[in-house]
Order: sequence, then structure tokens, then C-alpha cells
Amino acid sequence: MTPVPRPGVGIGLVGRHAERATLAAALARARSGTACGVLLGGDAGVGKSRLAGELVEEARPDALVLVGRCIDAAESALPYLPFTEVVGTLLAARPELPESHPELLRLSPAGHQDARAREERELGQLRVFDAVLSALAAVSVRAPVLLVLEDLHWADRSSRDLLTFLLSRLGGQRLLVLATYRTDDLHRRHPLRPVLSELVRLPAVERLELGPLPPADAVALVERLSGDLLGEAEALELARRSEGNAFFAEELVTAWNDSGSPGELSGALSDVLLARIERLPAQTQQVLRVASVAGRRVRHDRLGVICAQGPDALDVDELETALREAVARHVLVAESAPGAVEGYSFRHALLREAVYHDLLPGERSRLHGRYAALLAAAPDEPGTAAELARHALAAHDLPRALDASVRAAQEADRQGAPAEVLVHAERAVELWHAVPGAEELTGTDEVQVTLAAAWSASATGDPDRGVALARRAVELVDARQDPHRAADVRVRLAMRLLDRNDYGAEPLAVAREAVVLLADEPASADQAWAHAVLARACWREDEVEEMRAEAAEALRIARAAAARLRARSGDPEEPEPDDDPQDIAAAEADALITLAVSEEHAGRTGHSRALLSEALPLARGSGNVAVELRIFYNRGISFLEETLLAEASAEFAAAERRTAETGSTWSAYGMDLRVAHVLTLFTAGDWAAAERTARLGGASVSATVAGRLAAAGLLVEIARGRDVEARWTELVAMDTHDDQVLLLLGRTGAESALWRGEPAEAVRRIDHALARLRRVFTLDMAEIMLCALGLAGRAELGTDPANLTAADALAADAEHVAAHGLPRAGTLGPEGRAWLAQVRAELGRVHGRSDPQEWAAVVEAFGYDAFRQGIARLRRAEALVGAAVDAGHEGANSRSGAAGLRDEATAELRAAIETAERLGVVPLAAAVREFAARSGLRLTTAGPAAGPFTPRERAVLALVAGGRTNRQVGEALFISEKTVSVHLSRVMAKLGAGNRTEAVSIAHERGLLAAD
Repeated sequence: MTPVPRPGVGIGLVGRHAERATLAAALARARSGTACGVLLGGDAGVGKSRLAGELVEEARPDALVLVGRCIDAAESALPYLPFTEVVGTLLAARPELPESHPELLRLSPAGHQDARAREERELGQLRVFDAVLSALAAVSVRAPVLLVLEDLHWADRSSRDLLTFLLSRLGGQRLLVLATYRTDDLHRRHPLRPVLSELVRLPAVERLELGPLPPADAVALVERLSGDLLGEAEALELARRSEGNAFFAEELVTAWNDSGSPGELSGALSDVLLARIERLPAQTQQVLRVASVAGRRVRHDRLGVICAQGPDALDVDELETALREAVARHVLVAESAPGAVEGYSFRHALLREAVYHDLLPGERSRLHGRYAALLAAAPDEPGTAAELARHALAAHDLPRALDASVRAAQEADRQGAPAEVLVHAERAVELWHAVPGAEELTGTDEVQVTLAAAWSASATGDPDRGVALARRAVELVDARQDPHRAADVRVRLAMRLLDRNDYGAEPLAVAREAVVLLADEPASADQAWAHAVLARACWREDEVEEMRAEAAEALRIARAAAARLRARSGDPEEPEPDDDPQDIAAAEADALITLAVSEEHAGRTGHSRALLSEALPLARGSGNVAVELRIFYNRGISFLEETLLAEASAEFAAAERRTAETGSTWSAYGMDLRVAHVLTLFTAGDWAAAERTARLGGASVSATVAGRLAAAGLLVEIARGRDVEARWTELVAMDTHDDQVLLLLGRTGAESALWRGEPAEAVRRIDHALARLRRVFTLDMAEIMLCALGLAGRAELGTDPANLTAADALAADAEHVAAHGLPRAGTLGPEGRAWLAQVRAELGRVHGRSDPQEWAAVVEAFGYDAFRQGIARLRRAEALVGAAVDAGHEGANSRSGAAGLRDEATAELRAAIETAERLGVVPLAAAVREFAARSGLRLTTAGPAAGPFTPRERAVLALVAGGRTNRQVGEALFISEKTVSVHLSRVMAKLGAGNRTEAVSIAHERGLLAAD
């Protein structure tokens, strides 16, 4: 990887559309003769100077720009420093000004040596102020003036007074005054605070607060800063840590470029952050160091206890004085809400990190030890165990860290938070053998902790880690020689293998071992689960009859166990039952789901959905989210198989809401649901929603999980003509055995090559995908789709014998799978029939006899998928034109028939171009236009959709797309250049574009501009 030389160099301003519009409007008022002032405030590094720079660039073509900068001179403030710079620029532009305004020489960098200046030294301050205002007014007669004063928080008193004078006398001058300042430097006693309070009351002055960038803009900034070298997860993490501060984002990207890790602060950023701390009193710095060990937020009561310990102890008054100073200096923010414990949080997380990492190692572990001792005294408070584990580990107190980690994992499990279970359970696994007597200390054993880690790893997007931990649990339990528990652990391993979409012998073998180990026991939840998981493993291997038998047995056992439980609980002579009724209910629901799948396979869809409805209350009542998600998934897939896309999408959307509620978004079924939803939305033509659904959204998941979602996300990007070759190649290199990923990569890779005009590469990719898929599955119904795309590539390679033979073999393979495969619904569904129709039509193309009737069948079969139907329409138009040519050669009597064929071809092309423009399928639109031009067909459409634009915005954007400047656009539309700028700003805001070029590009991509 070769990162950009310096982050931020050469990139456009990201976001800030509303703020830019406000400044542009102020500049427009100044140009028209209404002077105004803007006070632009924001934290250090948030982007004030960059925004001011954008305004300067916009003003330069016709305005005189004057910039004055304040500097941090501490107690040696230089009077009028920013205005000295301003006057120097002003006199360079208008050297005759001192003749009418001699007082300006008092502020000139070289004027103090002038004889006339020496004579005027005794002039009053008011005359100097008036000279500056008069000079600016005189200059603004010729051209608008933009006066920018930067870093007003460092300004001397004389400069503040002069600024107040100027802003209070704004009127008809063509003048805009923009002053920037840091809000985080304005402590309670800062001299600028009362000045700002007075200035904002002036009618010509407005105050603009620049807050952090919104999350989406922060991610976009990080991606541009990194030169697109960061992955999605890394970019989201850096954007999150920057909290919308542009400078922080730049420095974090720099640190990543240097270290390859998103976790480190750059030296420059640490120095900047610590410089603020070092200016504070010693006791305030001490309190901040103690607070940083607690985390981003610290409770007041705990901070007081820790600060009162040790040789550098602070009493209550000293602590409150130090805290008051930290709050006044905007380092800490006081937090107090009804019913909440009072406390403080660092203004920015990176500020806390800088303070924490500046601690000495011994100091850090000592403070963590104090917090651990304090928390250990109150172990029953919610969340205490997790916090105690962190402090104890940092203090090297391993027994306390292990015990707290186990308790924290159990607490997180009760709260339904699998991500937190994983953190704490994995820490416990790592510490287990480092702590003597771990079982006695924690009240559990290593097997149970390992299983908890395995489940949570799988539930949070790392199925590979889940399988590894589950295999370790099998090793541990086998060493204990406990058959019943060995069966339970094997069931869980089989579940983890199924979560990972493993095919082959292992899931079946492991589940069968569990069934054998429990064969002689009475009906129980464990026994029901063993048969239920075996049934699912059989379905994975197309063992349909065994699947149905095992699911029925699981259902029988679950109901028998429930009856046995009810009987025992009603008999006082019987011992307390071991089984959990909720666990039994979950096993019963799981068995019903598998039976529902078998019923659908037998063609009894109504009964299948009835079984799923019967399973739903059992699953919800059991609290087993994974079983509940299986119901959503299978019901949604059932709708999808019938191409009932609206119903399928609604089912998947409801499931996604449920996964978000339960923290299982990246679990096995959570991921299956999400990928299925992407495919549904893509097929339905809702591509914007498909792209949103295909994003990770900042989640940290394994490469396996990320790869599945990324492969699905390629569908939209390739269809819209984006270059995704680098990402596609990375995904192929993962060498996955996931059949869905293999299918998606085969499909997207072939389509990408076909759109680029590389049919040989498309054929190679299809052959590779088929070979890999057949190692996992035999007679996979999706082979029909891959064969169709392979034939589409071979149709472009000519009619040499080898190509024809290979094409015939592909078509035969597709027909064989259609005849002998095992569709989910028992018979070939609408999608399978559509792809099979395309196989037959493409084979005709390969042999040079493209048949309009065969392509008409494809158009009709893909009626549920506008994108595929649009491609089929193009192919039918080609076949019709070919038929028209043949008819024309047959003589005059056939010419009228040829004309009719050409008219029919034109209608197909118009329908195809409408679809392409509506969906933004740039390659299809280009292919349609190219064929129409080559064939002499008159292709007229209603043009691109208006989209979100007003007619005037659309006209402006079209002229900008043609390469015209704002002035030229204004002349063409008889509007002012400023009005053009306002329209263009609105267009960029609607498109989320950072500049005019990006706006044109996005509009073309979305089909909002004509292709020419």
C-alpha cells in the first residue's frame, strides 16, 4: 500500500453543506451592498479554517480578500496584530489609500518608520478605527471585500475593540467580515466571551457554531484522507474515534499510515492534546490523570475516593477546585441528570486517551489497583463486574480479574448482550490456567466458559472462532469422561459448524455421536436437541428422508420431555426436574421449523407456513433468539422462492429489527437474513436500500462474515458500472467454502467481465466458480444461473468447434441440474425457470441462431426482476434485428415484415433504456444506445428522471455537466452568477457531493442526467 503523501492534501471539503450555504448567502448579501458579519466558532480542529478557506476561494474571482491572523502570544500580546496584516494587504492592493486615510499607517507593518506616521502618533484610537472602516468602505465601491480574522480567541484587546467598532457600523458597504474562534478555549473568564455576547445582538451579525461532522461525513472524510486504502471497518473505526473532528481524523489516519493500526495516536495529535492539559494547574492535571484511568466517564463519588488516597491526596475543597478548573477549561464536561449518578466525562475521547497514555507504567497500574479495590467493595451494582475485571487485569490482579470476568460474562448473558459475553468469556478462557483453583474461585468450569465464548463468537460475526472454541470444549469434556455432557458439547459444536455453513461429514458425524451418547436416556431437552441438530445437518447434505425422520423424532422427544416435566413438577415425591422448560420449547420449535422445510420441499407450502406459525410462539417464549430467527429466515425464503418480493422483504426487514434488538445482527441466521434481504432488494429494484443493507455499519466481524455481505453488495455496484475488480479479487482470494459466496462471486465476476467486454475472462470465472461449487455441492440449483452467464460469455467468442462443444456441455449441465436437482420447494421455482429459459436462448446465440421467441420467453420469465428483464429485452432486440435482416434478404414481399420486426426491436430497446435509467444501470444504457446507433434504430425516451431537483436546479446541473463555469451558466439561463452558486450548492447538498465534479458524477450514476 502506498498512502497519500499527507492526509488532506488535494481533497475537497467534506460535508458542511448547511454551513457553506450560510456563508455563501452572507457573501451574496455583501456583493449586493448589504454589509454583514459572521462569527464562526467551533472546537480546535473541527474545520473552521478550512471552511473559511472555501469562502475565500469562492470570493476571489471578483472580491478583495483580506486575511488577518491572531497568534498565541501569551502575556506579550501585540496590539492590532491581525489588522496589521490586513492593512499590509490593503495597502499593497491600493497604495494610494494613505493619502486620504493617513491613520492607516499606524497599522501598517512598515508605517511606524514613516515621518508622517510619527507626527500622527498622538492621534486617538477612534480616528484609527474610523480610518480602517472608511478605507474598507472606499475599497468596496470598486469590488466586494471579504475580511477574514482567524483565531479571535487569541486577539489582543485593541483588536477586539476595533472588530466591535467595525461590526457595529456595518451598513451599505459591500463588505463581509468573517471572524473565527475556538469555543473550547473560551473558559468562564475569557475576555472574548462578553464581546461575543454583545456582538451577536447586532442586526448585521450572525453567529455560526461549527459542530462535529455527522457520522456519514466523518466516514467520508476518513476515506478521502486515506486515499481509499482503508477497509470499511477501519474507516468506520477511525471516524468513530475522531468524533467528527477533522484534525483528529487527519492525525488518526496519519498514525494508521505509519503503523497500520487504527488504535494509535500520532505524536503530533498527542502533543496538541497534552499541550492543553499542561497549561492547567498541577492539582487539576493530577485529577485528570486519575479520571483518565476510569475511562471516558468517571463518577464523582469514585473520583473523590481515589483522589483522597496516597501521598498526593486531595481533600474535598482541593478536588472541587481542580474539577471546576477542568470544566471551565472545557477539558471535562459535568454530567448530572435526575436519578443518575453525578460524574464527569472528557470532552473528547482522544483527550482522555492522550492523558491516559502519558501516565507512567507504575502510576497506571497503581491507579487501576485503587479502582479495583474500590469496585470490589460494591460487587452487586450492575456493570461493576465488567469494570472490575478491566481494572484488576490492568493492575495485574489475575484472580480478581478472572472471577470478575466470569461474573461479567454471566451478567451480559442475562442481559442478552452476546458481544459483551464474548469479551469477558474470552478473557476468562485466557486467564483460566494462570489462576490456581479457578473452578473453586469462579463456581464454574473451563468447559462452560469455553462454550459461552464459542456461542458468543458465532453470534457476533466470528463463526471460525466459534468453531475453534467449541472444538476445544469437546477436548476438555472428553477428558472428564462424562457421556451426557459430552453429548451436549457435541450438539453445540455441530451448531457452530452449521453457523459457519460447513458442509460435508463433520457436522453430520458430530451430531450422530451426540445422538448415540444419549440413546439410552429418558426424553430430555438435550436428547431432543441432538436429534433436531442432526436433522438440520441432514438437510445441509440433501439427506431429505433422514432429515424428516430426525426432525419428527426431535419433536416427539421434546413433547415427551415437556409432558414428563409437567408430571414430575406436580408430584411432591419426585425430585426437582433437571430440564429447563424453555430449553424444551426451543427444541420443539426447532424441530417444527425443520419439518416445515421438509413440507415445503414436498410442495406443501401452506402446511409448511402453518408449522412455522406454530413454532413462532414456542421460540419467542423460550427466549432462544437463534430459533426465532430461523423462523423469519425460512418464511422469508419461502416468499422469495415464489418471487413474492414485497412479502419477503417485509419478513427480512422485521427479522433485522429483531436482530438489532437482541444484539444478534452478525449471528449465523442474522447474517443469512441480511444477505437474503440484500438479494431480495436487488431483485426488486430497490438498489439504494440494497446498498444500505449490504454495509457493515461499523461492525467488527470476521473476514468470513464480512466477505459474504461484501459479495452480495457487489451486485449493485457492478450493475451500475463501478470498478470493483480489486475488491472482487480480494474476496476470491479468501478461498471460501461457503456455497452462497461462491455463487455470488461467480455471478458478479462474470457480469463484471461481460460489461467490460471481456467474454473470455467471464467464461474463465464461471468455469472456476462451477468447479469450486461442485466440490461443495452436487446438483446445486444455482448452477443453472452460472451456466446461463457462462453461455452469455461464450456467445461473444465465436462459433469455432471448441467453443460450441463447451457451450453445449454447459447447457446440458443446466438441463441435468433442472431435471435431477433438489429445489427447496420440490419443483423448479420462478427464478430457476427464468435462468433455464436464458440458458436455452443463450445457446441459440452461441450457435448463431438467436431466436426472438426464446428471448421473449426470457423477458416474460424475468418479469419479477426488472434488471434481468432489461438485459433480456436488449438480447431480444438483437434477435429481432437479425430476423429483420434475414427477412429483407428474402425479397420485397418480406420488407414490410422486416419493418415490423425493427419496430418491435425499437420498442424492446426503449423499454430496456427506461429500466436502465430508472435503476442507474450505466453499462446497460450504454449497450442499448450503442446497439441502437449501430442498427440505425431511432431511440427516443422521455429522458432521465427529474429526481430530487427543481427544474432550475436540473438546468444548472446539466450546463455544469457540459463544462460551463458558473458565470457561463448564469448567462445561458439569464440569472446571476451568485444565483447559480446557490442552486449548485443545493444540488450538491441533495446528492451528498463535495464539489461540482462529484455532483455531476453522482447524478450520471443515478440516471439523473442524460448520458450525453
